[in-house]
Amino acid sequence: MAFDIETTKAPLKFPDQSIDQVMMISYMIDGQGFLITNREIVSEDIEDFDYTPKDEYQGPFTIFNEKDEEATIRRFFEHIQTAKPTVMATFNGDLFDFPFLCARAAVHGIDMFIETGFAKDQEEEFKSRTCIHMDCFRWVKRDSYLPQGSQGLKAVTTAKLGYNPHELDPELMTPWVWCSSLINIADPPFTAMH
Repeated sequence: MAFDIETTKAPLKFPDQSIDQVMMISYMIDGQGFLITNREIVSEDIEDFDYTPKDEYQGPFTIFNEKDEEATIRRFFEHIQTAKPTVMATFNGDLFDFPFLCARAAVHGIDMFIETGFAKDQEEEFKSRTCIHMDCFRWVKRDSYLPQGSQGLKAVTTAKLGYNPHELDPELMTPWVWCSSLINIADPPFTAMH
C-alpha cells in the first residue's frame, strides 16, 4: 500500500495539525487506487475515475466520499485493517503524513496505533510489528542523483518514473475551485471559451 494525504492550510502557511484537517487520502493497493474525500472540505461528491499517466502505470480509482474528517480517517484505518498490507510506502510519511494523521485521529478520539499498528518510535520513525514502512523520501535523500533542493515528489516522479505529474500550487486551489464553480454555472458560450 502506498498513500498520501492532502490537508487544509492557511494561505502561505505550512499545515498545522492542531487546526487544519485531512482533506483527502489517496492510496493504491496492488494497482487499485482509492481516494477518500472529506465532504466538509470537498464541496461535491467525486465519482470513480481512472488516472493512467503511462500505460505501465494503470490507475483505476474507487472513491469514498465521507461526511467529515473523522469518517475520512476511520474509512482509511478500516481499509488498512481489511487489506493487511505488509509494506506501506509514503513520501516523507515519517515527518508529515503519519504525524498529521496521528494528531488528527487523536482529535476525534481515535488511537492510530490501536487501529493500524503504526506508532512513532524513539528514532522518530513510524513503524509497525506487522507492516514495513518505507519512507521513499529517505531513500531519495540518501541515494538520489537529483540535485539538492530538487528532491520533491514531482521531481522524483519525473526523473524516476518518466512522466511529469500535473500539480496545482496549493495557493491556487481555492481560487481555481471558485472559478470552476463559476464556469459550471455560466452559460454555454462562456463554458466553451474556457
